[in-house]
Amino acid sequence: MKRLIGASILSLVVTGCQLNSSSVEDTVVHNTPKYPEYVQSGQTLPLTSIVDVDGKVIDLSNQHKQKLVILFATWCSDSNRALKALNESPLLQDENIEVIAIAREETQEQVIKWRDENGIKVPLAVDPDRKIYAQFAQGGIPRLITVTKENKVIKMNLAEGENQLNKIVWL
Repeated sequence: MKRLIGASILSLVVTGCQLNSSSVEDTVVHNTPKYPEYVQSGQTLPLTSIVDVDGKVIDLSNQHKQKLVILFATWCSDSNRALKALNESPLLQDENIEVIAIAREETQEQVIKWRDENGIKVPLAVDPDRKIYAQFAQGGIPRLITVTKENKVIKMNLAEGENQLNKIVWL
């Protein structure tokens, strides 16, 4: 019984915030990517605008700002840690960076409630049917996507674990 419980805990730790994860053997032994990604560095961001939970249109085609797009879920501990860290970072005050965090498979009401309960200042939007997320990856959250002023993806990182903001890569 103790082995079964230990294996279950290890499985939760290894899979992070993904319900349909790849096998531990593939990730650890074969060093294959944990989840397939559909957007690569240098490609155009496949999202030009989005409406946040407060009704404001976020123009992601704005060529005057770099962008940080975060794909997350409110129920994910890694996502919570990343957004709380971002909440306290100087990135939110940088007028040269547009930030938007998009909640996967959640309603506007759920996200607003979570934002208000956690004091989140990061602009938030929802992707209730996972159509936006599906353009980026098959699984894994949170994802931190940096984008140039010209709307080219710099880097998309799966930001599980600690010190997630250190994974943000700008040119």
